Amino acid sequence: MGSAHKVDVGGLLAGSRQRLVLDDQVPLEPFEGITFPERAEVHLELEAAGQLLEIAGKVDAKIQGECVRCLGEVHGDIHLEVDEQVETGAKLQGNPFDDSNVLAGDRLDVADLTAQLVCSAIPIGLLCKEDCKGICPRCGENRNTAKCECNGDS
Repeated sequence: MGSAHKVDVGGLLAGSRQRLVLDDQVPLEPFEGITFPERAEVHLELEAAGQLLEIAGKVDAKIQGECVRCLGEVHGDIHLEVDEQVETGAKLQGNPFDDSNVLAGDRLDVADLTAQLVCSAIPIGLLCKEDCKGICPRCGENRNTAKCECNGDS
């Protein structure tokens, strides 16, 4: 996937002892029925440490999806504290299943990193509220908004 959110970290990887601070707003593609109505707010601090690129910071994203019990709309926020280490060795890059897959040469794909972090933090089975009563399996009434008249417990 192409990305306009690639950052040149060549200076850091070449041995610079500096810290690179970046702020970005990253659009996220829908994932497993979850959409992201706004761009994710990303604040990262990058620093090289030997053969590692240390990435610290935070990501904030808004999510929108469907409650697994009542099918109502769910809005939520995801806040992540980022503490990642990416190996910078050339032979580690290019493996799509490796932690280093967000680094291609001297370019860090901030959009891909953000998407991976946010998508892995999305809870399985979104709920509109913890005590969601769901939909009656017999009559289809949303038990959160109306009393089920069929007394159907399935």
